[in-house]
Amino acid sequence: MRFGDDLRIKAVGSWFPETSETAAQAMEEGRLDKESARRAGISALPVSPVPAPDMAVLAARTALERSGWQSNDIDLLIHTWLYYQGHELWSPPHYIAHRLGATNALPLAIHQGCDGGALALYDAALRLQADPGVTRALVTSSDRYVLPGIDRWNSYPSMGLGDAAAAVLLHRSTGEDDAFVLQALNTVSAVEMEVVLRGHAPLAAAPLEAGAPVDAVTAARQATADMGKGVFDAIARERIRTVLTNTLRDAGVAPDDPRLRCLVLPRVGARTLDAQYLPVLEDVLGTCDHLRFDDRTGHLGCSDWGADLDELSTRRLLAPGEMAVLIGAGGGFTWVCALVQAPGTD
Repeated sequence: MRFGDDLRIKAVGSWFPETSETAAQAMEEGRLDKESARRAGISALPVSPVPAPDMAVLAARTALERSGWQSNDIDLLIHTWLYYQGHELWSPPHYIAHRLGATNALPLAIHQGCDGGALALYDAALRLQADPGVTRALVTSSDRYVLPGIDRWNSYPSMGLGDAAAAVLLHRSTGEDDAFVLQALNTVSAVEMEVVLRGHAPLAAAPLEAGAPVDAVTAARQATADMGKGVFDAIARERIRTVLTNTLRDAGVAPDDPRLRCLVLPRVGARTLDAQYLPVLEDVLGTCDHLRFDDRTGHLGCSDWGADLDELSTRRLLAPGEMAVLIGAGGGFTWVCALVQAPGTD
């Protein structure tokens, strides 16, 4: 879907803990084997002592400070997450709005997988387009991966999970002081692939009833054995090509457009990048820089996109008028791709 020049990302923010755990440390302690470390291809993961919703509050405060907005200016707050937020039968977005003082905001949640950050951005953009009563929106995401429920090095196939939070502020504007123009965003799904994260396990009656920590590795192996080796990778490559080419088409941008400065690789681990993303991305967008930001973060779940936008913004990687492509996926599976542009012209 094309959004046009007046759908803007005003500011972004992220929050990372000061503490981290290295892959070498995990291997020395027998908590990570060499093959798993190779497949993930990262050196360290951030480890937070702060509860996940409070991390989102910290990231949102950074974004608000950068924007010059007040928290009660926000009309819509969408929070998204992958793992446990601290309470059962409870609304994290309402807590975040309360802590921020966003008393005029409608708090909403998107909770479906690692693509939640991208889909929350999409939902906020659609509401800004469709509802005159929504003029300023905040998207937050946060996750803290701790035992006994989840093993950050081993619960997911071929990737490590890092603790972090991100926040993105959106509005309708034509100002030059915005972080990005959101030109286009698209999705494509393969719902039959939900089995990859379910495997043979029956539906449980309560969280972690099947045991802890979460074991998505076994589920993926069971699903792969049933469908055949390489089938999921082939489907992923086809969907990645579709969502990428559709996004470029909607933005009216050719793959060799000189304004395309970079493509941000998803923080999904070396094995997944090599098997699913790079064959397509190097074919379609081989002329622009491919940036990878995950060496000391691993996969941040729903915060990947917000953290990537923060990297682009704080490091000033786009000159006025230049563009970047972001792409990723979440279990289910749904792939999401967006094209953003730095305001102004060279």
